Amino acid sequence: MNLSRENLEYLIAAFEIVASSLDSKEVLNKIMNQAAKLTGAEAASIFIVDESAGKLDLKVATNLTEEQAQKISTPIGEGLVGYVAKTGKLINLSNAQDDSRFYRAIDKITGVTTKSCLTVPLIVENKIVGATQVLNKADGKVFSNGDELLLTEFSRLASVTLNTSWLHEQIVEKKKIEADLEIARSIQNKLLPDKELVHNKFNFNGFYKPAQNIGGDYFDYYPLSLNEVFFTVGDVSGKGAQASILMASVKSFLAASLDTNNDFAELVFKLNNFFFLNSPYDKFITMFLGILDTETGSMTYINAGHEPPVIIRDSNKVEELVSNNFMLGALDNLEFKTSETILNAGDILFIYSDGVTEAKSKDKKYFGAANLIGHLLSCKKEKEDFIKFIPEKINAFTRHAEQSDDITFLVIK
Repeated sequence: MNLSRENLEYLIAAFEIVASSLDSKEVLNKIMNQAAKLTGAEAASIFIVDESAGKLDLKVATNLTEEQAQKISTPIGEGLVGYVAKTGKLINLSNAQDDSRFYRAIDKITGVTTKSCLTVPLIVENKIVGATQVLNKADGKVFSNGDELLLTEFSRLASVTLNTSWLHEQIVEKKKIEADLEIARSIQNKLLPDKELVHNKFNFNGFYKPAQNIGGDYFDYYPLSLNEVFFTVGDVSGKGAQASILMASVKSFLAASLDTNNDFAELVFKLNNFFFLNSPYDKFITMFLGILDTETGSMTYINAGHEPPVIIRDSNKVEELVSNNFMLGALDNLEFKTSETILNAGDILFIYSDGVTEAKSKDKKYFGAANLIGHLLSCKKEKEDFIKFIPEKINAFTRHAEQSDDITFLVIK
């Protein structure tokens, strides 16, 4: 069936309305007022599916206030709009009161008696998202085939408006999230040391590259006294904002607790209980924590389930400081054992997260511990800067494949 010239002009005008604003409520109201006018209806409305609640909510109604509209909804599959939203079939009734599918609760709320009624599906990107409806044709007759065509076209216009609006909202929300993540990234970077530490005969420096904007890896070092420096590398399970927040809480705990000069093992015992009580049940953290006497080279450390740090001795002998403790946060009231070693002149200690050895190439191969140790020996021999050299070797190996985990390491030499 063809539309009259006048109706086509109204549709063209409606298209102009759609393009005129990103305010979906305003545009939909104008569209449905046009639909009511052209079909000779007393009122026109749009219902939108709320899948999580299993219902359709009234979004636009030309004959109701916004306050009245907010009170109206219908279960999916029930009522005329519920049936249309479920089946995708158009319904055109001369007297809705005689139809068993009619949902009378709405008439009670609005005070309007529904007589003739035309309802068509509202479809966005091939998915039914609701229904549009006009009711009570002014001349008391049933809505015509031409009215069906008109309302179907207006429903298409409404779907364009909704799709544009939803896309716009997604863009706005994405920009907001990106802005929030940028702030979080800036805050997290400020939690990490911003420069190399030179303390007596030792240098401390670290590298951090999250897989996402922010991550759950962490390294730190700061002097405890004229001769002692505390240092650590940690890796919270998971990535992203949650891991970042948990790691920030760990830093705060350590910063506060180290000032009390607690016994080192007792400090880690309390840190474990703190993390256990203040993190989700499925979150834990592996950590390597140490205190180095930068005058004598004597080092006390606790490896709590972390990757074994590598010591490259001045003689190029390689030692690994394997873990003999459980990870933090998995169980409460765990006892932690300290270990000791000595860093002599020319020795290098390399502490890293598993994002280093588990960096993957495009053909899904891992960078690996053996490869890492080979590059550490090469870097030491050639007197290269570890902070630049190791990331370059990782990038060359992965050929810039997508980073799957945070990459973090700390170098003490």
